[in-house]
Amino acid sequence: MRFILIYLLFSSLSWLAAQDTLRIVDEAGAPLPYAVVTLLPDSTYLGRTNDFGHLALPPKLPLNAVIRVDYVGYGASSKSLRQLAREGYVFWMDGGQTVLDMPTVVGRRNEIAAELPYQIETVNQADITRTQSLTTADALANLSGVYVQKSQFGGGSPVVRGFEANRVLLVVDGVRMNNAIFRNGHLQNTITVDPLALDRLELIYGAGALAYGSDALGGVVHFRTQEPMFKVGRQGNQAGTQDAKWEGQGAINYGTAAHSFAQSVRLAYSAENFASLTLLSTTFTSHLRAGAQRSDRFADFGLREEYVERQNGVDVVVPNDAPNQQIGTAYNQYNLLQKFRFRLKDRLELSANFQLSTTSDIPRYDALIERRAGQLRWARWDYGPQTRALAALRLDDRRPTALYDLASYLLSYQFVAEDRIQRLFGDPQAQHDLVDVHATNLQADFTKSLGNTTLRYGFDLRYDAVTSVAYLQNIDDGSRDFSGISTRYPSQGSGLASGGAYAEATYPLSREWKLRGGLRYSRQRLNARFGTDDPIAWPQAYLDGIKNTEGATTAALGLIHKSGPHHWRALFAQGFRAPNIDDFAKFRENNGFIQVPNPELQPERSNTLETGYRFRAINNRLELGLTAYHSWLNQAIIRQNGTLPNGQTSFVSRGETLFAQTNVNAESARIYGLDLDARITIGRGWRLTSAFHYLRGRRDQLAPDGSILDLPQDHIPPPYGQTALGWARERWNLSCRVRYQLAKAPEDYAVGAIFGSADDGFEFDRLGTADNLELTPLKQDITFAGSLAWWTINLYAAYDLNDHWSLRLKGENLLDRHYRTFASGVSSAGIDLGFGVTAKW
Repeated sequence: MRFILIYLLFSSLSWLAAQDTLRIVDEAGAPLPYAVVTLLPDSTYLGRTNDFGHLALPPKLPLNAVIRVDYVGYGASSKSLRQLAREGYVFWMDGGQTVLDMPTVVGRRNEIAAELPYQIETVNQADITRTQSLTTADALANLSGVYVQKSQFGGGSPVVRGFEANRVLLVVDGVRMNNAIFRNGHLQNTITVDPLALDRLELIYGAGALAYGSDALGGVVHFRTQEPMFKVGRQGNQAGTQDAKWEGQGAINYGTAAHSFAQSVRLAYSAENFASLTLLSTTFTSHLRAGAQRSDRFADFGLREEYVERQNGVDVVVPNDAPNQQIGTAYNQYNLLQKFRFRLKDRLELSANFQLSTTSDIPRYDALIERRAGQLRWARWDYGPQTRALAALRLDDRRPTALYDLASYLLSYQFVAEDRIQRLFGDPQAQHDLVDVHATNLQADFTKSLGNTTLRYGFDLRYDAVTSVAYLQNIDDGSRDFSGISTRYPSQGSGLASGGAYAEATYPLSREWKLRGGLRYSRQRLNARFGTDDPIAWPQAYLDGIKNTEGATTAALGLIHKSGPHHWRALFAQGFRAPNIDDFAKFRENNGFIQVPNPELQPERSNTLETGYRFRAINNRLELGLTAYHSWLNQAIIRQNGTLPNGQTSFVSRGETLFAQTNVNAESARIYGLDLDARITIGRGWRLTSAFHYLRGRRDQLAPDGSILDLPQDHIPPPYGQTALGWARERWNLSCRVRYQLAKAPEDYAVGAIFGSADDGFEFDRLGTADNLELTPLKQDITFAGSLAWWTINLYAAYDLNDHWSLRLKGENLLDRHYRTFASGVSSAGIDLGFGVTAKW
């Protein structure tokens, strides 16, 4: 495959453009893809710009011809061909794009971001390509305001406004990725979305229950993949006057930190009423090298000085000659995207979307470095091949009726395989936990204009079926033992069925004021059945099947004011997260405890108040933004000591006594924060941008004596941000980006257990929580230091040789600093020099 790609890249040299190429850029020189270009005065359609903002002009156009360009957020602009020739065929657009309020469509309902009362951020394909992001998690961490935790190199768990894992909704092409087994710790599932297939990342901050239902407490991360495009004829001509068109693209990226090699091939077919896009990509990595420049106080922190290797049938601890090399981080990934678009009739379109992502086994690095009694605990801890398959059909009907002006129907099926393979050091048997999820979703969205009011309404239905199998496998002879092994989820199957409906209206109070609000009702039913062969004697009710049915009503109300350079918004939004199978019925061993089901769980609920202000001045060359928010979380699900269904408090498994814990609704919390961003255009081609994020979280936690203590909430990263200086002109795009995180002291970490009383004084155990204090450096007094402050310098360069060839260079963490992001179990990459090539034909 590698040699085929290299051949395709270099063989495409024969397609060097002979025509004049128009380059359309914003006021900072950044390319504007998919801009509409026409020829005046008869508005002859010339086409749309490509991903790099380029369009080949027809030959022999007269110099007095006038070119018009239309682009969302900029309006229309016209220039003569003579003027463009003097300026090197670069068409500079006036106006400004925002950092957190992009003039583009976002979300499940494809709405204009500027018309929403939510804080919105988008990351486009050009930025993802230029930074050579290896995973979607890397793209989120490098290019957005989302914080990302990593337990292993192959993954990344987004943290949005202090909410993480199953409290953040992941969506791909309008289809929810969150399923019945999304847990509440750290989720690395973003690995299953191919960054090379992305068109853009869309981040909708805050409670998104109104449109999306359960799980969107902190926000929505929407992965929008590339779309096939119809072939468009010249305006005014009869349909079908242009021939169908084939386009191809090959790309290669290489990075030194993990010797990563990512490659993709893209093939697109465009006809008037049919379009197709096929994209195949692979990623190969070696073990990730961490930075070598450490603080003198913690010179050994993050070193991988030894690792476990199987030699002659025996587990052996092997010294690592290159301790910055994090042995146990390598993985490979394979992705396929296939899309079809059919124009059935005028304003009636059907789309088919097929995605497949699978990996090699992915080592969980934070487990591989865990020690017990001074010795490495695990010989193997892998996530088995992480597989996600998606098949979706979407019908868009733009033919107005009495009930709607626009209707969208989306039917999808996803298969998710999430396996775990664990083997203790010296143990000849490895435990395999195999979990499959079959998720089916149907959703419909409608829009209707009623005078000055715009009404949006819709519904969604969902069913997730979960199967769980566990066995011990002898690594010497391959034999399997299924007896007495507890499955992670109910052995006889479990499922989640839910449905919801919403209605939302937008009403302009005046030319400057707009009011928007709505209601949603959701209902969910969980079921789980346990077996007689399970390692515990379940009551008959558990063998027959336990159930949980809950409902939730949520509301949102927003106000938007636009006046000249001022844009202000305010929002009250409610959110909820209904318990899933992982909360309700998991039977899991972990760190000396066994988690047992609780059929009485209720949904977590949140109320969020936020306001945002944006100011643009100096002909849109200066832009400042501020967002402040406060969320109250009620009935939060946490683990507490509990009992088995037979009333016992402990359970013996493979000779180890495990104490029972169960999930309960027993906590309230509050999270508040501030986001600041700025953009300054400094002359033609130069742009300075900066963003800073500060948030805090507190929760009410029950002490053994019944006292309610005010303690830190988990999943709250320390203040972080980035500042970038960029220059873009004609074929060049250069940027220098500084990323940073401030320190987080141990006393700001979440508390796992409380000892003592108000009279004698309380003691707090902060180990074992999602904040992972135990993965931070040790001080001389043998206490943990907490998350250290860090900053990195990163350089990126892209150069378009012509319309067919583009080159990319990157230098990340140029000072080779060693750092580990908050709550992460793997150190970030050291100096990473990268090279990329893209060819189009």
